Amino acid sequence: MTTQTASLDAVAVALAVADAQGVVHTVNAAFSALTGWQLHTLPGRRLDTLCGPTESSAVQRAIADGTAVDGVDLAWRHARDADMLPVRIHVRLIGALRCVTVLDRRIGHHAAEADAAQAQLALALELGGIVVWRQDLRSNRLHYNEPGYRILGLTPRPEGLTLDEVRALIHPDDLPQVRAAMERALTSTEPVDMEARYRRADGQWLDIVTRRVTRRDESGQPIEFLGVAIDLTGRLREERRTAELAQRLELAAAAAGVGVWSYNFGDRHAHWNAQMFALHGLPHRGEPPDWPTYVQTHVHADDRAQVLERMRTLVDGGDDRVAQTFLRIVRSDGAERELSARVRVIRDQGRMQMIGAMTDVTEQRAERQALFEAHAREALAVRSVGFGFWERDEITTEATWDEQMWRLRGLEPQGPAAPSYEAHLAMVHPDDRPRLDAEYHAARGERRPWSVEFRVRWPDGSWRWLASRSTPLFDDDGREVRRIGVNWDITDARSAEAARQEQLAARRESQAKSAFLARMSHELRTPLHAVIGFAQLLANDSAMAWSNDARERLQHIHAAGQHLLALVNDVLDLSSLDAGDVRLETRPVPLRQAVDAVLPMVAAQAEALEVTIGCAALDHTLLVDPTRLRQVLLNLLTNAVKYNRRGGRVDIDAHADGQMVVLEIRDTGRGMNAQQLPHAFEPFNRLGMEREAIEGTGIGLAIVKIYVERMGGTVSVSSTPGEGSRFDVRLPAPVALQPAVAAAPAPAPVSVSASPGGHARVLYIEDNPVNALIVRELIAQRHDLKLDEAANGLTGIERARRSPPNLILLDMQLPDIDGMEVLRRLRADASTASIPCIALSANAMPDDIQNALGAGFADYWTKPLDFRVFMNALDSLFGKAV
Repeated sequence: MTTQTASLDAVAVALAVADAQGVVHTVNAAFSALTGWQLHTLPGRRLDTLCGPTESSAVQRAIADGTAVDGVDLAWRHARDADMLPVRIHVRLIGALRCVTVLDRRIGHHAAEADAAQAQLALALELGGIVVWRQDLRSNRLHYNEPGYRILGLTPRPEGLTLDEVRALIHPDDLPQVRAAMERALTSTEPVDMEARYRRADGQWLDIVTRRVTRRDESGQPIEFLGVAIDLTGRLREERRTAELAQRLELAAAAAGVGVWSYNFGDRHAHWNAQMFALHGLPHRGEPPDWPTYVQTHVHADDRAQVLERMRTLVDGGDDRVAQTFLRIVRSDGAERELSARVRVIRDQGRMQMIGAMTDVTEQRAERQALFEAHAREALAVRSVGFGFWERDEITTEATWDEQMWRLRGLEPQGPAAPSYEAHLAMVHPDDRPRLDAEYHAARGERRPWSVEFRVRWPDGSWRWLASRSTPLFDDDGREVRRIGVNWDITDARSAEAARQEQLAARRESQAKSAFLARMSHELRTPLHAVIGFAQLLANDSAMAWSNDARERLQHIHAAGQHLLALVNDVLDLSSLDAGDVRLETRPVPLRQAVDAVLPMVAAQAEALEVTIGCAALDHTLLVDPTRLRQVLLNLLTNAVKYNRRGGRVDIDAHADGQMVVLEIRDTGRGMNAQQLPHAFEPFNRLGMEREAIEGTGIGLAIVKIYVERMGGTVSVSSTPGEGSRFDVRLPAPVALQPAVAAAPAPAPVSVSASPGGHARVLYIEDNPVNALIVRELIAQRHDLKLDEAANGLTGIERARRSPPNLILLDMQLPDIDGMEVLRRLRADASTASIPCIALSANAMPDDIQNALGAGFADYWTKPLDFRVFMNALDSLFGKAV
């Protein structure tokens, strides 16, 4: 009740507040001093027991009737010496209360002063927000003065409030302590204080402090509570907020590792928070040292003089500015730490103290030093690899270049001042200037980093590609004040990228061409299979009585088909070479053996043209792929015979040249002129021979060149028109110390077992009726084989499961699932897993063949079928037919 007491004590005259029955609620210090009654003994007493016997009844009647009394003179009994004091009593009504003013007539106080005192009391109660209340214990109704109803947000009620209505306003958690205060007041003659939360009519909770005293009747029975109350919500909330803020600040300081301290120069007393003790390795409950002791005990010896000088400057400066410094300390455990300190001197009415904060920055400063050194190294590295740095002041438009910026333009450094923007643009390629200018101004307008690539002209006339990157720097107001950037030379990177793009384009073009040629090869092989196959079937059909002219025509059909097949094969070979699909397996190959294997293939053609083929010393060994070597020999010998004159000659010779063997093939043909020789190895270029009757595609020599070079050799040609040509093929010979290259293992032979009864069954899965007819006719020539057919993959799988054959011939392109999927499902079923499967397809690309063999096909036969080879294969699988 400090606020209430202070408000009444502010009034100079003696004041007492009583209810309608004349029972005292409270009095001020002046009343106690005048009457001799102690303050704590007055609440709850009747006024008539305090006055003398003379005329006290007039005051009592005025209080009971609720009428004001102006200037009643009477004698008042002094409590300590029992003397009667001449006083003048004034009674004023304040709501349900009676305010009694007592003036000492011995010192001449006047009625005006009493009125003023009563007005002061009313104002004190109003301004202090003091609630005066009374609780009738018989009716349990409570009566409040005007501030009481206003504080609770209620309309004044003359009949007062019931006890239940008041308790409904009290917070449920506080009801027990309210009841306890009431119980204490009933058994005590002293005032009882308590604090509780009351709910206003608008729902807001108020913190109310109440003092009550019990009034008793003549028998000592309690008849009412008299009390005062004051709303301390704002102050208590502020105290709580302050306490919470202090707690949060302490927690924040601890979490951030901030030590907070103060030092009073007057009493030399220091105050530290817990973190200050932790920073210095001291126990928290210890007493912090004064400033001189701190400097001598904890400041590093090398820093003491500097710290003392800075503090002296701060103290003598006469202002309260905040100073920041760094210092090293020595903890109680001897460890040295580096602290950042912020200090302020506060002066107040001659008193002076320092307050400050300290944080440990040992690790941060070490990291900053390491970062600085790293930045220095990076800057050195960046400059050493050719980066140029520039900076532009966006306010003054002045720009600076380092030395490398000049050198990137082929110029000697001309100082830090950069050329004007116009002069800079003049160095840029005319095609790049608009883009460079637009990009720069757009980046400035949008306040963003920018990057651009452009060409600059060097003094020697060459053009170099530069890359530029920059970023803006802003002031505190968000204005772009500077822009910094770098330049570096990217000419080599641009050239490499251009070359890479050209290579990618060439590769895509080559792959597209190869895919097209491979597809065309497949599409051509399918009808060729029918043309060549039926020509052979008709020619070998003994039931047909062919005339000589008809048989000759069949031979022409067959020859034309074979020629077209050779053309397709050459195209397929060339497309494979262009796509890089050729796999070489090099090993030592005797040259004589390779030549002997090829000569029978050209013998018929040489005999028809009466061309003689002679071989000299061929006792050399080559480190080559045997298959590719045979194709090289076949193409060269075919050309030497085909383009020779009737009765001409072809000579084959070889000699060693260091680690290489030179193979010479000379002919006596028509030769080539100087204009034709540079184009001899170009694909599809027949050098004018396409106008003559000589068959050819113009691909053979191109294939020869690619194969020879892939095997590590070279091929060249020299020729004289009318005399002939000479081809020199240089191929590597095995090195004595070179480890032998093992030949690729030959595929395991296909094992086919005959069915019971001596007959074998062959299942042919093929969707093309023509292809199926040709195979049907061929197998019909063997009475020991029975053919079963399926037009798609799923039907073929079902028939193989129902009646497992001895051999499956499988087309790779079927209408439902492809041949690879058919093989996978057959291998996954135990009843068909062991049946040999041979691919029979017009897909003749090396990857197709290799993938099929790797997947588990026993062999891969390409269309069109060579009947002789096909029948020989059947003989090898099932034995010759009896």
